[in-house]
Amino acid sequence: MLDSKLLQTLASVIETNGFERAAAQLGVTQSAVSQRIKQLEVMVGQPLLVRSQPLEPTAAGKTLLQHYKQIKLLELDLMQHLKPEAGISTLNMLSIGADADSLSSWLMPALLPLIKQHALQLRILPGEHLADPATRQNSTHLCGWLSHDGTTTHGSQCLHLGMIRYQCVCTPAYRESHFADGVTPSSLPHAHAVVLHGQQARHADYLQTLAAYQGSFPFSSMPTPDTMFDFIQAGLGYGLIPQDFLDHVAANAELVTLGAPLHLPLYWHHWRAEPAIARALGEALLAARQARHDEHSKLSAGFIAIND
Repeated sequence: MLDSKLLQTLASVIETNGFERAAAQLGVTQSAVSQRIKQLEVMVGQPLLVRSQPLEPTAAGKTLLQHYKQIKLLELDLMQHLKPEAGISTLNMLSIGADADSLSSWLMPALLPLIKQHALQLRILPGEHLADPATRQNSTHLCGWLSHDGTTTHGSQCLHLGMIRYQCVCTPAYRESHFADGVTPSSLPHAHAVVLHGQQARHADYLQTLAAYQGSFPFSSMPTPDTMFDFIQAGLGYGLIPQDFLDHVAANAELVTLGAPLHLPLYWHHWRAEPAIARALGEALLAARQARHDEHSKLSAGFIAIND
């Protein structure tokens, strides 16, 4: 069994980025902190910290840090259940990682009822989260993250939330000027694409599937689907926009589709051992995606019929 005092010391060293600051936080000497870390390293049989500036946890150190955070959350959750009359502070602060596509459309409506019900303080970290969430050295526990990648990390599991549909769109005028003969290998080097930050490969894969095109293409990079949409609607280019986002703007959007939609799976990654509030959050996300799936066909057909 791992000594919780040793795990607490490791967490303090990593989060304060130093032995001296960890000693001050724990109310012990720096020598005692060093001895505890060495004892834990002997126990697990490998180094837990890279003694550099700044201090860095090893892969094993990150795993133990995440394990300790999970234990603390589960203990708090258990005590709230066993002694509700004790006035133990409510577990109501959670952190999740979310991609920009989800943030721009379905995610917040899915979370709002849970936030209201539990007075939840939610920390949303933008961008698809790292495969190893323990690399984020903050005091807020990451209870889960959204990703198109279903690969799990140690101690986690993933829930398939369904498919996210993307439409490749532009204005009618842009299609006439750049794709009068369709999306072809000869037209793509001269058409200006707009992509989400870091998603050039996704766009390139789509072009290969759509037009058997493997060459380069001019593009601008934007941080959110909202800014991509503004760029496209201004007649400056074309790009892949989530159908969930287009459903909200279809009434005012004069856009056309350029080809078959792109479908990508979406997963909710979470820890096998998690408190009840974190489990409820995952269930809320799944329910929201199932509801979107039920109404998606009608809304999607409406957008294409109006704009194509």
